[in-house]
Amino acid sequence: MKRNILNIMLLALVGGFASCVDLDRYPLEELSDGSFWKTAGDAQAAVSQLYNYLPETASMMDETINSDDAIHGIKWAAGSLAYGIYDPANFGWKSNYAAIRKANLVLMKAPEIEGAAAADINPIMGEAYFFRAYEYWTLIRDYGRVPYVDHPLELSEQDDIVQSERDDVLKKVYADYDKAAELLPATWGAADYGRVTKGAALGMKSRAALYYGDYATALAAAKAVKNLGVHSLWTGDYADLFREAADGCSERLLVRNFAEGAGTWEQYYIGFESFPTIGWGGIDPTQSLVDAFECTDGLSIKESPLYDPTDPFKNRDPRLEVAVLHEGENYTYQTVDGGSVSIDIHVAPVADNYPQGIGTHGDATATGYYQQKWLDPTKDPQDDNQGWDCGMDATIMRYAEILLTIAECENELNGPTAEAYAAVNEVRGRVGMPALPAGLSKEQFRARVRNEWRVEMCMEEGLRQWDLRRWGIAKEVYNNLDNWNGVSLLLNADGSYTIYQGTPYRYYDSAPGYADHNFVYPIPQTEIDLNPNLQQNPGY
Repeated sequence: MKRNILNIMLLALVGGFASCVDLDRYPLEELSDGSFWKTAGDAQAAVSQLYNYLPETASMMDETINSDDAIHGIKWAAGSLAYGIYDPANFGWKSNYAAIRKANLVLMKAPEIEGAAAADINPIMGEAYFFRAYEYWTLIRDYGRVPYVDHPLELSEQDDIVQSERDDVLKKVYADYDKAAELLPATWGAADYGRVTKGAALGMKSRAALYYGDYATALAAAKAVKNLGVHSLWTGDYADLFREAADGCSERLLVRNFAEGAGTWEQYYIGFESFPTIGWGGIDPTQSLVDAFECTDGLSIKESPLYDPTDPFKNRDPRLEVAVLHEGENYTYQTVDGGSVSIDIHVAPVADNYPQGIGTHGDATATGYYQQKWLDPTKDPQDDNQGWDCGMDATIMRYAEILLTIAECENELNGPTAEAYAAVNEVRGRVGMPALPAGLSKEQFRARVRNEWRVEMCMEEGLRQWDLRRWGIAKEVYNNLDNWNGVSLLLNADGSYTIYQGTPYRYYDSAPGYADHNFVYPIPQTEIDLNPNLQQNPGY
């Protein structure tokens, strides 16, 4: 059972630890006064707190609205970034540095524990290196130049904090991931399910390198993951990959473990994940995303003779039905009392379609589509435990990303090699899509792989917004309002609507917009107010 372990460790060990000492609240001297850091168990309790800084599914899905993949149907919950507003007052990094401080504390104190076996301490050190790298990578991706500290700060040091250059921090991120990969095992036993592994460290290093176009480093790290022989694509029902049924599968490299009914109320299906029973829009896919999925012959909808604009979900890449809930579809889920609820989806903006129809209430879909990825028909979304406090693990990285990284990097470094083709075709073949045609140019292969990133990884950890930036096409995409169109609607003479014909529905009045300086976010204003040494990023 995947459930027993990390959750029990986090709730019992970490809970017990927090009741004695809170690393955020208590100064360093209170952790070194003889009451703590006596055993490897103390170090494990400390490092276990770092897992609470990993994101949950809802927040990762929420990031999707910061790209052209989706609009937030729950209008009040959409942050300003989705509208292209980069206000320094709306950003913060307190949580990142809280995690870094805890990681630094473990790295300082764990090696000093007398009598602790290296076999016990080394993996704990590996975990601390991993989380420090993870947080600093997130910081430089978001903000560029950031303060770098590699030890718990004394009060006397805080006035001297300045920003380090992004590339300098990136080198240290690489080094920490390398050290983590050296110290962490490739796999853990069942009792330690959810702890980070060698594959997670190498995988995250590949993601960091890929973002800055360091293709050689990204490729080497991704191949190292592959060569571990531990990870592989999920071979069950593709839809189940995004449900609790796949928890613990070999495709998942990095997860945050949850237990149903644990009382965290952080991991939930309803609301952000969209559920039309009560009409919450959640994360609503755009027409642009829907159109990105090919037809079953491997051709785009502009090229394929199989595409029917009046029945656009017919003969399409199977991943489209998994990702998007749409007009005419039926969704049935099980209830906790053993029954079931069946819903026919109708999204035209007419009163009879309340609460699913566009505009029938304030939180209705903003595009005419609903997110289906991550919805689990075996779970009751309106039950407190199954719906609002569910047990599905949050997937932060999976093996499909590793294969796409290999395909992209191979092409950028060497052109569309056999290895590049094999990697991307493995991802496509898993769902029955045909292999990419032979003889593609480097530019053609690049376009196909970029589209594969979009459809395979859609609505996962908000990856799309970062892909647009690293590919250098963010300005082109964010400044074109058409990319946020919804479903097409044709008003009939009797007041009804025909779906998939007529004019695209638009929720936005203008495109979010993007300028070159938006490659990074503004330095949080609260941090500048606290530390006059910090310099705001150009353009803000």
